[in-house]
Amino acid sequence: MSRRKGEKMKKRLQLNIRLTPEQDILINKKIQQTKKTKTQIIIDALNENPIYIVPNFNEVLKEIKYLGNKTNELNQKLNEKNLNTQETQTLIQQLQQGCNELWRLLKLLNQEKPKQV
Repeated sequence: MSRRKGEKMKKRLQLNIRLTPEQDILINKKIQQTKKTKTQIIIDALNENPIYIVPNFNEVLKEIKYLGNKTNELNQKLNEKNLNTQETQTLIQQLQQGCNELWRLLKLLNQEKPKQV
C-alpha cells in the first residue's frame, strides 16, 4: 500500500507468542507446504482465508506450460501456411496427448480434493 504525501505510516505492532514444540513443527510444516511466511500464515488464519495444498500442482503446471509451447509451435506452422505437413500433424498429435494428460491430472485433482491446512 503506497502512502500519499503528508500521510503518516501506520505503526506496525509486533506479536510474540509461545508455542509448544508440536505447534512449532505444525507451523513450520505449513510454511514448507505453502511457501508462505509465518506472518502470512497467521494473518491468513486471522482473516479466515483458507490455505490450500494442491496435490500434483507442479505436474499440472508443467503440463500447462508444455501445452502452451506446443500451441505456439502449431500456431507458427499454421501461420506459415504449411497446413498439411507431417510436422504440423505431429504437433497436433502432441497437443492432443498433452490435453489428454492435463485432463487426467485435473480429474485426479478433483477426486483428491485439495486439502485445507
